[in-house]
Amino acid sequence: MIGRIGHTCFQAASLTAAAALLGLAGALPAAAEPVPVPATAPVRAPGAQDQVDTFLTAYRNARLGTTEDATPAEVRGKYLTKDLDQALTTWATGHQGADPVFRAPNVPASWTLKPTGTDGSHVVVTEKWGDGTSADVAYTVRPGDLMITAITDPPATG
Repeated sequence: MIGRIGHTCFQAASLTAAAALLGLAGALPAAAEPVPVPATAPVRAPGAQDQVDTFLTAYRNARLGTTEDATPAEVRGKYLTKDLDQALTTWATGHQGADPVFRAPNVPASWTLKPTGTDGSHVVVTEKWGDGTSADVAYTVRPGDLMITAITDPPATG
């Protein structure tokens, strides 16, 4: 008889455990709704637009003397290819009083950047001065090392 009672007790304990699980499961919704995962912005690798903005900020600060980190020439040497740096020096000789980077005699108060082209290596910068005037300057950035390879006045449209 003892064997039979032990077997019955085991069955009763199993049934109690199963009922408890069913009771718990009955408290849950029949089909769980998917939990929305908050969208996160993809991390963007630095590109031409970021590089041009970084260069302009450093160059502007060096021109205004608000940084002790570098002179305008040192900033140009860090961000521009040697060929471009030399071309800007040549440009400046034909445009007396104008800065070869800003294409003007003074430093712009602000600027906006717009990537152009399909490969992301071209950026048009709209420089804005305190008097309300603005000018566009086109930049070309080498994708491999993000060196600026060209600064030109964009072609006239019309």
